[in-house]
Amino acid sequence: MEEVKLKEEKKGHKILFKIFLFLVFFIVILFCYMHFWEPKTIITHEYAVVNEALPESFNGFKIAHFSDIHFGRTTNEDEVEKVVSLVNEMKPDIIVFTGDLFDNYITLSNDNKEFLKSTLANMSATIGKYAVKGDSDYIDESAFQEIMEGAGFTILENTNIPIFYEGKTPIYLSGISSITKNSPDYTNAFQKELEGSFYQILLCHEPIIFNNVASNTNLVLSGHSLGGLLRIPFLGGLIKKDNVGEYELGEYTTDSSNLFVSNGIGTENVSFRFLNYPSINLYRLYNYE
Repeated sequence: MEEVKLKEEKKGHKILFKIFLFLVFFIVILFCYMHFWEPKTIITHEYAVVNEALPESFNGFKIAHFSDIHFGRTTNEDEVEKVVSLVNEMKPDIIVFTGDLFDNYITLSNDNKEFLKSTLANMSATIGKYAVKGDSDYIDESAFQEIMEGAGFTILENTNIPIFYEGKTPIYLSGISSITKNSPDYTNAFQKELEGSFYQILLCHEPIIFNNVASNTNLVLSGHSLGGLLRIPFLGGLIKKDNVGEYELGEYTTDSSNLFVSNGIGTENVSFRFLNYPSINLYRLYNYE
């Protein structure tokens, strides 16, 4: 009986050891996937944005939106070149970047900065390229300005400019830099050159701004949240950030306004993504269903 008992114990130990090895293997594979595969797999999302306030001349107008590169963490040269390629395939009318080119814990070399400037310069749009600063971009504001302006982007900071497209009636594009670092000037951000009611787009970094501007603008594009980085079904993102509020990822609507929150390109604080691919958004604007 003792011999049988010993054999059963050995068999049980072998089973437990196999389970342990399986769990170790599974965890290693999972961590490799979250660090080496998913953050490098950039996808695109396309949305139709319908609002009757949009001038008819802007039907089909295309906006490419990317955000939160956090260069040097999980986003390196290959990923930036992929972003440029995917955006150019969209053939957008305007390109918008909603902040965090840099990462708080990564020091970029002059070669890194020159690469960003020269590579982002290869992005092309029929009308223009526009950007706002994210909270991490304040680690080197002069470098951000040099890179983005050198790449052909107009930096919008509490500014509102008209955009014309196949007609004499413009839409307006505003930009507000990170509210984590600055107090926004909403008056200047929505001050128009022309009198009248015009379709209004706002670029901002933190999506919680939507609570204050939904009645003043028709379309808000933001980033910052990174979609919570690690997403669990029915629970959402595990990495919570300030100034996100309920607007973690995707589309949110009111009667007159739409908010789209990009889940970004890079990672922050933790170098992992799970069920949350880095992505670029393409919006097509229409004034009819």
